[in-house]
Amino acid sequence: MIDVKELRKRYDGQAVLDGVSATFARGEVVALVGPSGGGKSTFLRCLNGLESFDAGSVRVGGDTLGPGCGRSQGAVLGRIRQRVGFVFQQWHLFAHRTALGNVIEAPVFVRGLGVREATERGRALLARVGLSHRESAYPAALSGGEQQRVAIARALAMDPEVLLLDEPTSALDPERVGELVDLLAGLRAEGLTMVAVTHEMRFARELASRVLVLHGGRVIEEGVPDEVLTRPNHARTRAFLGLDRSARG
Repeated sequence: MIDVKELRKRYDGQAVLDGVSATFARGEVVALVGPSGGGKSTFLRCLNGLESFDAGSVRVGGDTLGPGCGRSQGAVLGRIRQRVGFVFQQWHLFAHRTALGNVIEAPVFVRGLGVREATERGRALLARVGLSHRESAYPAALSGGEQQRVAIARALAMDPEVLLLDEPTSALDPERVGELVDLLAGLRAEGLTMVAVTHEMRFARELASRVLVLHGGRVIEEGVPDEVLTRPNHARTRAFLGLDRSARG
């Protein structure tokens, strides 16, 4: 589904991604974990062209992104972004639009869907995330958990094959984390591919089929959650999980 080869990116001379390669299969749920500053969010944003990169490639289906962000890649970017949805850490909802307005914005103005059809589908998506009763509310009147669910409904409105989530639990209390895990587990059961950056190990354990650990711009370890999160091989993974304090730093 997504094939990443030797992705490299530098900021001010600092290597943020240092030759990252990974594959994400259809229907798979992958958690990206690791210490802050390890390149997780940058890597996630490269998967649908929100960040350019200096070397390597990202292939989504039959479309391939290369280094840079030249005009020649515009058509490829458009096709990839219709297939790969993104849920931002800070949600980025349109403050001047209601919950329903946020959900139907892209289907109407990007895909050209009729307002009536988009509204019907938008209401169905809000029902799916448990927010039918909040369709007329503006973001300022929504709780963090409600805004998160509107952001997910908005991403799903484009019928993506892959959903990318950047720290989806960062603003949620433990009860809301459980609700989000249940919601995403339902999407997983429907075959949606998901890749999520997270510091919430409960999220990774309960939802992911595979865990990738990024540190220093590289994948230092990967495997099923029970192995990586319980019996990691790499000293830096053990330090990150609090299993080997002597390896911190």
